[in-house]
Order: sequence, then C-alpha cells, then structure tokens
Amino acid sequence: PARAPGAARGGAPPAAMAKDVRKPEFWNKFMQRPEVQAAMCAKLKYESYAEQARRTKLDKLERKQRRYEIMHELMQCATNVKHLISPMFRYKITQQYLWKVLSEARAEGMLFCDKLREPQVYHRLMAIKAEITAGPYGVAGWQAEEEVEEDLMDKMVVEADCIPGGIDGEAPDRKQVLDKREIQGVLDFGQQIKTEGNEAFANDNWEGALTRYCQGDELLKNFRAEPHLEKENKELKTMHRACLNNKANAALQMDQWQSALRAADAALAIKQDDEKALFRKAQALQGLGRTDEALEALEEVEQIAEDYDEEFRESIMEDVRERKAEIKDIEQKAAADYAKLFKAMGDKEVFGGGRFLPDGTSPPPALTGAEEAKLKRMKDKQEYLEAKAKYEREQRLKEGKPAVEPPREPDMPTPNRPAALGFRRLQRTRTITKAQAEQLLDELLVAYSAEPFQKKVHADAKAVMYDVQPFLRRLKKTAFVVQEPLLAKWGFDTTEEGLQEMMVCLSDHTMRDSKLRTKADETTKMLYGGEDGMHGMEAD
Repeated sequence: PARAPGAARGGAPPAAMAKDVRKPEFWNKFMQRPEVQAAMCAKLKYESYAEQARRTKLDKLERKQRRYEIMHELMQCATNVKHLISPMFRYKITQQYLWKVLSEARAEGMLFCDKLREPQVYHRLMAIKAEITAGPYGVAGWQAEEEVEEDLMDKMVVEADCIPGGIDGEAPDRKQVLDKREIQGVLDFGQQIKTEGNEAFANDNWEGALTRYCQGDELLKNFRAEPHLEKENKELKTMHRACLNNKANAALQMDQWQSALRAADAALAIKQDDEKALFRKAQALQGLGRTDEALEALEEVEQIAEDYDEEFRESIMEDVRERKAEIKDIEQKAAADYAKLFKAMGDKEVFGGGRFLPDGTSPPPALTGAEEAKLKRMKDKQEYLEAKAKYEREQRLKEGKPAVEPPREPDMPTPNRPAALGFRRLQRTRTITKAQAEQLLDELLVAYSAEPFQKKVHADAKAVMYDVQPFLRRLKKTAFVVQEPLLAKWGFDTTEEGLQEMMVCLSDHTMRDSKLRTKADETTKMLYGGEDGMHGMEAD
C-alpha cells in the first residue's frame, strides 16, 4: 500500500502526543485524557475560613491527645529507648511514626516497648534520627517541629537523661529502667556479689564482706525493670533487701553503728515488716545508746512474729527476749553508776560548793535583776487575767447567763467572705474563669431567690426568734439543699469542703472585679432572706 503523504520513514504516527510541553498540541492531547476529563467534571469543595480553622483546631487536639498517649507508653519503656527518642520527639515525623507503631502494637496485642525493640522499628527510628540531624538537607527545620507541651518535654528529658536519685538527691525513687536482657545481667552480677560477700562473712572477714555488700547495694538501688516485668522487679527488690540486711549485719560486727542503722532503714523502706531489718536496727540503736528506740524496734519484731509458724516464732521471740534483757541490764547498770558518781561528786564538792545536789542534779542558776523583773511582770499579768476572768464569770451569772460563753457559730461561706482562715493556701481541685464565675453567681442568685427557699429561710428566722447563732445553724442545712446540685454540676465535692472551695474560687474573681463583687453581695443578701430576712444581722 502507498505510504501516507508527509509520513517520514520510521516516524511516529500522527495520533502520538507531542512531548514538548511548550506546544499547544501537548495540552490539547492532555486535556483529552480520561483521568483529566474526570477531574475536570468533579465538583470542587471549597472550605470557608471558619471550617478550615475548626478542622485545624480539631487536628491539633487530636495530635495533642496522641502525644499524651505516646508519652504514657514511652514511660513504660527502658531508659535507652527514651534516650533515643527524647532529642527528636518534638518533630512531626517522629510523632507520626511512633503513633503508627503504637497502633500496630495495639492491633497485634503487643506491648509498645516490645514493638519498639523489633529490628525494623528500631532501625527506622535510627534512620529518622539521621534524617533530623542531616543539617540543611534533613528535616530539622522549624517547619518540621511540632509545638509540644512543656510537661511532656520536661518529663521526657528527665527520664531520658536518667540520674538515679536526682542530681542533689531530690528524687530518691528515680531509677534507670532496663529491659529484660539488661535487668538479667544486673541480677546475675548482683547474685555474684552477694555470694562473694556471704563467703567472706562465713570466714569472719567482716571488712571484705561489708565491701561486697556495699557494692551490691550501690548496683541494685540504681536500676529497675520495665513495669510489665513484675517477676524481675520482685526478684531485684528481694536481692537488694537481702544485700542491705547483710550489709547491716557486717557493719554491726565492726561496731559501725551508723552504717548499720542506715542499711537497716533502707531495707525497711523496701519492706516495712522485715523482721531481720528491724532486729538489726535495734542492735544498731543499742550500740548508739538509744535504748528506748531499740526497745520500740524489738516490740515491732514481736508483733510481726505473731503471724509466723510456732517454731519460727519461738526462735525470733527468744532472740528478742535475750536482747531486751541485755538492754535493761545495761540501763540499770549505767543508772546506778551515774547516780553513784554524781553523789560522790556532790558530797565532795568537786566543782565548788553547791555545784551539785546530793541526788546528782544541779541547783537552778540565780536570776539576774532584769530576769527577776520580767518574772514579776509575768506573774502580775497572770494574776490580773485570772481576776478579770473571775469577775466576768460572776457578772454573767448575775445576769442569768451561763458562766462560760458558748462558742460562736462560724459564718456562712459566701463569695466575698469564704470564711476559712488561710483559704488562699488550700489545695484546689479545680479553678474557674471569670465568665464561669459570673455564670455561677447567676445560678446561685436564681437558686436563692426561689420562693420555696425564701419561705424556708424566713421560717427558720422566725423559729429561732431572729437569734443569729441558731439561725446560722439552720441556714447551713437549708442552703445546702440548693447548693448541692450546683456543686455537682460545676465539678466540686458535694461536701462542706467542696462548698468552701467553690466560694474560694468565686472570691478569686469578686475581689478583683467590682461588678462581680456587687453581684456576690446581692447573692449573699438573698441567701439570708433578702430585705425581710436576716441580712446585715450576721455581722452583729
């Protein structure tokens, strides 16, 4: 067949799309493609500014919630994982990947810490760290950062740069968290140190035993396993407590009473009813001469022994009785020696005439002129106060009143007068804003202005003959009926303490805003029954 006119040998067919984007033919062919036609026919969805702002806010809240969930799970991980994630936690790429890993772990029924230790996950985290630290070619720009809450970052930094006990000992419970493999190494090494210390103690090598037990204490007190490794954590505490008890025993053999006491107290901090630690503590206190405290510790040992089997209990009680008898013998002997010594010194006037009395005590020192005058003024003031109180009692009896004035009923807590001393220093369970304070005052005013409440308040005032103190006692019960629903609605405890806290929260705003203060006064007025009630009489 004849070749089409104008078709070059080996050239592209006429229907082929032009490759040069600068030519109109390219765009004409491009617009005829099916996917382009479908995209052109689709309706575009335009977001208003308000919708976009609302969606952005919701996304931000969702990311915040995810950060808190991720942080909660990270706190259950080993310290080396926290150390890896801490420098890059504020970057979006890290948070997105950690959320993905957490979602996968939950779907697979795995622990988050175990999922992070999988090779592909750990290597991906290392790759993200490399991307972040790659300079201008990485993702470490300000656009890649996410605003992270200060409490989360502070907690992450402290946990990642874990210093056991804190820098200055401010956090004695802070320990380095290890995974299963690492904690097993610590347990094995601790067991080795404990065994070597026991061998030295059996050979009467007290110094060598104390050295090994001290090493075990320093090792074991700085570590703990991940929270889900309950067996390893229990084994670690048991081994640490045994090392401390053995350390106290070795220190007692060398008469190092303070070291023994500190070791026994540390063991009791791990387990309060450790009879061995209490017995070692009693021995150390006896060596320090604090016999009363030693006897108290031995009594605690007796109480603990009551729960043991007969044979073991009898063995403990025998040791306790022997130790108590020894302490009492020491006390009696010391008392007799001191009495004899001071009596002899007093009889012979060793340090001058009248320095000591025959019973071993010293006579009171002579007063100076100024001290005698001060003592006389104090006696005169005491006599005057006693005479005044006697006169007031007689006058009250003549008037037919009780000899002692009954205690005054405390004032009702109100927004302008919360009534509790030192209320500003009370720990709050919640706070309210100025707008919320105004809304709460409005609700209180409505509740107090209700006709049933006003009738009840007026009836209470009439029943007590308009006497302020009995009226206040009745008003507290009457008012709490309408106050209790508001306490529950606004999240306060439905108790007298919750009512006090609500009034303190309101006073934070009424004392600064004259409008709210005026509204609070109107609320208080209606609380006492309005114009026809007891308002104004409570201050009399």
